[in-house]
Amino acid sequence: EDQSTPARASSEQEVRDTLALGDGGGAQDSWWQPVSTAARPTALYYAVIYLAPGDYHRFHSPCSWVVESRRHFAGELYSVSPYLQRTLPGLFTLNERVVLLGRWRYGFFSYTPVGATNVGSIKINFDKELRTNSLTTDTAADRAAAAAAANNQPYSGFAEATYANASPLLHGQPLQRGEEMGGFQLGSTIVLVFEAPKGRRPSFDEGWGETAGTSEDRKGGWRWNIKPGQYVQVGQAIGWVRDE
Repeated sequence: EDQSTPARASSEQEVRDTLALGDGGGAQDSWWQPVSTAARPTALYYAVIYLAPGDYHRFHSPCSWVVESRRHFAGELYSVSPYLQRTLPGLFTLNERVVLLGRWRYGFFSYTPVGATNVGSIKINFDKELRTNSLTTDTAADRAAAAAAANNQPYSGFAEATYANASPLLHGQPLQRGEEMGGFQLGSTIVLVFEAPKGRRPSFDEGWGETAGTSEDRKGGWRWNIKPGQYVQVGQAIGWVRDE
């Protein structure tokens, strides 16, 4: 079921222009086609950004991308403190979460706000139906689970919606870098999982340095601008794709 709200014209144009750049490897024929990894191999990268109760509790788009669908998993509301992250395996797959799935210029992109103790709701600005952690009525994910149980059918574990009607041109909800996406009532966690070029290993003739065998040894590709444990501010770059 589509739960789109109208896309901002400025976001649609900016995202379209960004996708038109392709992956930088010359492997993409048209901006609307999926990125080919034949000429520029990619890898999956991830980042977990913890928001303490006293931190800024709204979240913004880290890049220009298209959100094609979302999956709402009704789950627990355990604390997501760094201590519990270390001691409770699979914490982020146990808690209630909203998985936003889509694409950016380098391929797959996902953005997942995760619920936590005392977090009353996860709000997505461009989703007209989504309700999480509701104390008065069941959420769509709760209703889907109840319906599956009543019909003696397996439950997928989530309620899914699409955003295709937001932009018929881009077939999803376009978000430009820095655009506000939603927020938590207190703190919680954002999990990013995305595809990006991994660069190439230098040839023997190019030489191997002290970083041989590490990501820093590769020519081009994704580079992190943050380190584990550091604070991240709104608008701060967490990484970039370096050209060869």
